[in-house]
Amino acid sequence: MFTDSDVGQPHPSRASQGLRTTPESLARSGLIMTIRRLTQMAIGGGLAASLCATMVQAQVDTTRRDTTRARSTTRIPIRKESTGEVAIPARTTRARADSIALADSLARASQARNDSIMRADRARQDSIAAAERMRAEAANAARADSIARAEQARNDSIARANPVTGAAVVSEQNMSTSSTPKLPKSFFIGFAAGTAAPMGDVEDLGYGNGLNVTVPFGWHNPSSMFGVRFTLAYSQFDGSPFTTGGAAPISLSNPDPKVYSADVNLNMRFPFNERRTSSLYLFGGGGLYMFRNFGAGSALGAYLGNDVLDPNDSANESTINKWGVNGGAGLEFGIGTSAIFLESRLVNVFTGRDDEPNFDSVFGERGTSVRWVPLVLGITIR
Repeated sequence: MFTDSDVGQPHPSRASQGLRTTPESLARSGLIMTIRRLTQMAIGGGLAASLCATMVQAQVDTTRRDTTRARSTTRIPIRKESTGEVAIPARTTRARADSIALADSLARASQARNDSIMRADRARQDSIAAAERMRAEAANAARADSIARAEQARNDSIARANPVTGAAVVSEQNMSTSSTPKLPKSFFIGFAAGTAAPMGDVEDLGYGNGLNVTVPFGWHNPSSMFGVRFTLAYSQFDGSPFTTGGAAPISLSNPDPKVYSADVNLNMRFPFNERRTSSLYLFGGGGLYMFRNFGAGSALGAYLGNDVLDPNDSANESTINKWGVNGGAGLEFGIGTSAIFLESRLVNVFTGRDDEPNFDSVFGERGTSVRWVPLVLGITIR
């Protein structure tokens, strides 16, 4: 067996013996060196192959770990407290709080978006409803205007065909559809009925209580004390037979006389409520009185100037007109634009009769006026 010291060096024994190197020894020495180099190369190749295999295996393991699960390079230290619970680091707590805050912010943003959508939808619905109401109001107004024009055209046509009927229809239409007061401002008209009681000489001559109808109208502003009143009235007395005195008494039948009158009066109101619709009022004035149906041979006819001693005298009149005055008071109670009133007045009509001895001999000494007192209850419309 050869050693390292044998390769390339002469054996000392051989040198000492004086042996020379031969070609065979040289060939054997080269062979030995070749075997040594091949052995070194095989060992180096094996080491290189082993190292390459280890690196390839490590690379395969690393690739498998990366493809199966990503691992964080940051290590979170976890420790146990003295009680045994796991304590989470402050950085992890802040990260979780930030995550919760971000989730809350996203939820609020989503809620705000939904609220905005709902508000926009409500606004759209409100706009549609408002437009629909405006359209309906416009349609109703147009329809009402069309109806009014058609009705006006109809009234105009009626008026052209028959002026009297057309005026009546238009007046009725205005009264039924107008929302303004039916009467001009401060104008009033009323109606009343009651009794008429004769006084003095008229009662003595055989006339009793009868009927009275009164229609007052005029202008009186509620805020003013004074106003103007016109009165149309009808009075009727209950006549009964009457026998005159004197040396030759005369029996008179005395029919029921009728008196038509028209007066102009000054009116004074004294309101006693806040709205000035209820008041005490006074009035007075004068007018014309027309006596009819009293009979040519009646005591009233003689009182007014007829000659009852001569029934055939053409001077005896069936209608006699006289002037007179009146004055009275009333009480009215307002009900809305109307009022209920109760009033009484004294009527004094001047007969204008000549004081003839014949009249005095038949009827005695009498006055020169015919008087009666109406008492009526009625309603006034303002």
